[in-house]
Amino acid sequence: MTEAAVVKPDKTSGEHQSITNRAYVEIRSALISCRLKPGSRLKVVQLQRDLDVSQAAVREGLSRLAAEGLVTMERNSGFRAAPVSAEGYRELADACLTIELPLLCSSIKNSDFEWEGAMLSAYHVASRVLAHVNDDASSMDAYVRHREEFHRTLFSKCDNQWLLWSWSLLYTQQLRYRHTFRQLAEYERGLHEDYRQFLDAVIEHDVKTAVALWCENHEKVAQFIESTVATSIAGSFRHCSFSWFQQVR
Repeated sequence: MTEAAVVKPDKTSGEHQSITNRAYVEIRSALISCRLKPGSRLKVVQLQRDLDVSQAAVREGLSRLAAEGLVTMERNSGFRAAPVSAEGYRELADACLTIELPLLCSSIKNSDFEWEGAMLSAYHVASRVLAHVNDDASSMDAYVRHREEFHRTLFSKCDNQWLLWSWSLLYTQQLRYRHTFRQLAEYERGLHEDYRQFLDAVIEHDVKTAVALWCENHEKVAQFIESTVATSIAGSFRHCSFSWFQQVR
């Protein structure tokens, strides 16, 4: 006689996890791209209807996103998309830089020809896509995606997985600012020469120069966002509604 299974497969549980994960993925995508406006209230009932899932799945997804810092939970007020601000970006940029510098130094130290080629190729694609960014949201999405690929490739030779994991969390937060302040893409077109000098330093294993240029780039972007916020934060947001769920489904 065979022993009874200690744990029996639960198809219902698997289906629930799949539905919950879909809610999490779609809401997360909308938060990062700012189709759900930063600081806006996230109505569980509305999200449940638009996603065609249970309220429990929405709440579980929002709770996961709160743990990632993309959603805030307020007592008696429910969920809100995490806000953005000049001060918030400065703190985020400083945190990212703290992690990126050891990532950069480690990647340069462990570099090889294949990595150099992949890094240069990733930057080339990102810069070409940047040149064609316009008012179409899809062009911005493409640039953000390829820019992230360049950064992931740049840091990929670092063998400290904790640093890479931490960087990924912070970089996701930065993506929200890029979608909020779309003028940043236009500004970055003027930084091509800075990046060229940076890449030359990386290829030459000139860590001191590469680090200095990376820090300088961070400061330029932070100052640009601060000046943009000072001009008008309200006018920077993309139009936001819940109807986008129906478009992506």
